[in-house]
Amino acid sequence: MAGFRIVRNIIEAEGEDLPVSSQTLSPGDLIERTNGSTTWAATTSSTNFFTEKAIVDQTVTSSATTVHAFRLNGFEKVAVEVTNTANAAHNGDFMVLTDKNTVNNTGTTSSAQTAVFVQEGVLGTGEIVGRVIVGNGVDPDAT
Repeated sequence: MAGFRIVRNIIEAEGEDLPVSSQTLSPGDLIERTNGSTTWAATTSSTNFFTEKAIVDQTVTSSATTVHAFRLNGFEKVAVEVTNTANAAHNGDFMVLTDKNTVNNTGTTSSAQTAVFVQEGVLGTGEIVGRVIVGNGVDPDAT
C-alpha cells in the first residue's frame, strides 16, 4: 500500500468526511488544513509541523467536495514510504515530506518548520514507522 497508514492508534478515532476542493487523492495520502482554510489539501515538501493533518481512506477525483479520512492527533504510530533506503540509524530524526505519500529520509535530522515526521523504526528497505507531527493550525511565528 502506498503512502501513510496507521499502524497503531492509542486513541481510537472514527474516519470522517472532510471538505476538499480540486484534489485528486488516493488511500494513504496525507492531507492538511492550514490556518484560515475551509478545505483540506494534499501535503507537500512545504507542509509545516503546526497544521492539522489527516490520512485519506478513499480515492477521489478533482470534482469531489469531500474525502473520507482519519484526522490525526499525533499519538498514532504510522508507516510510510521513504525516498531513500530506510535506515535504523535515522531513528529519532525529524524529517520533511517529499510529497503527500512519501517522507524524505536524508539521514540528517531537520530543525526546519517543515519537519513533520519523526522516525521510530524501519519496515524493510522502503518504509519507516514513526509519528506525524500534528498541530492546531496556528503558526507560532505569526505576528
